[in-house]
Amino acid sequence: MNQTAQRPPLPAARVAWYAVILLTLAYALAILDRVSISLLIVPLQKALAIHDTQFGLLQGMAFSIVYSLLGLPLGMAVDRRRRVPILVLGLALWSLATVGCSLAQSFPQLFLARMLVGVGEASLVPVATSLIADLFSPAMRPKAYGIFVTGSTFGTASAMALSGLFLGWADGLIHGLPTIFGAMQPWQIVFILCGAPGLVLALLIAATVREPARQGQAGIGAVSLRPLLALMAQRRTAYGCFLLGSVLNLTSIYAIVGWFPALFIRVHGWSAAFTGKVLGMSSLPISLFAAINSGWVIVALARRGASDAPALVAAACALSGIVFGVPACLASSAWVALGCYLLNALFVNWNTSAVYAGLAQITPNANRAQVMAVHTILSGLVALTSGNFIVGFLSDHVFPGHKGIAPALGTLFFVCGLGSFLSLMAGRRAFREAAAAQEAKEGIV
Repeated sequence: MNQTAQRPPLPAARVAWYAVILLTLAYALAILDRVSISLLIVPLQKALAIHDTQFGLLQGMAFSIVYSLLGLPLGMAVDRRRRVPILVLGLALWSLATVGCSLAQSFPQLFLARMLVGVGEASLVPVATSLIADLFSPAMRPKAYGIFVTGSTFGTASAMALSGLFLGWADGLIHGLPTIFGAMQPWQIVFILCGAPGLVLALLIAATVREPARQGQAGIGAVSLRPLLALMAQRRTAYGCFLLGSVLNLTSIYAIVGWFPALFIRVHGWSAAFTGKVLGMSSLPISLFAAINSGWVIVALARRGASDAPALVAAACALSGIVFGVPACLASSAWVALGCYLLNALFVNWNTSAVYAGLAQITPNANRAQVMAVHTILSGLVALTSGNFIVGFLSDHVFPGHKGIAPALGTLFFVCGLGSFLSLMAGRRAFREAAAAQEAKEGIV
């Protein structure tokens, strides 16, 4: 029997796209709250007496340790429970935690606040990817995921542009409203301005987004990892190569977000405010274009018979990191570095769209959030933690000096880009086989 006949009807298109818009805004705020710290390296190091390795831990491990540990429990909850309330609680928590970063008076206190940001944000990707899979048909999912990924672009650009803008506003607030802000430093006000919008969005999602019916059997029965482990063992090459390649890409991407502002500040002598405005404003339209077209590229490749389209798109991101990312790090001219940075931005978001579309393509509904949680664990423990830490460590110990950040970043880009490309190419056949098996199981025609 064709299983498509047993599926509940999909929500109306306007309802589905409205939900995607709000999920995209939540993603943008998550990235803003996560990476705005990258532009605050100078004032934070001055105020809290932290060095590069500690700053790398604040950007990576402080966030990723809980973000990763909570991945599987949240993934199992998402596969079994209503997803919208989970998202609302997570959004409210990470927004409050971002505001709480402004209260830190030492490295351990800021580390703890960043951990709480990770606790809240751990809910977003499992919820959003699961909801989108139930809001759209399989043929439309890559496009919806592509729109969702624009949230990362908006968030990253906002972290650059708005953090620089907020630093400018902070002085005005300190002098204009001394009763409220007079005792604060500018970096503290930036954290408050970044965290506050998430509380408003949490209320809006709670009031207007309804839980969609699941397109396939939800997780049922006793809570157990056995079905997940059995699935990943059965398709181990497909999952293993695809996850490894995408996580290596993410290692480079997190390093871009965490350390490229420092590259322009230290190596090229730009101010923090100018760096934020230039990187944010110049990369926003390019990254938006890349995020949107990534889903369309996956759909177009699939229509031409490439059932491993997500793997191909992720591999293109890996090559871009080598061809454009490495020169962006090593260029002697700030404007040449910026040009290479923007060329790389054309492909950076392709990896994220490929991950969401690819894992949804080869995973049944009852396991989707859990598989995304596995990816979240790997991206947190490996990509986010190691990407930021390794660059900071290399800058402190292997390439010491004010400009050591350049070869540290370039080394990471080359190694991760090459490893990602080779892994994704090695897993193409297994990915195609897993996709065909899942289509047959779901009765997709």
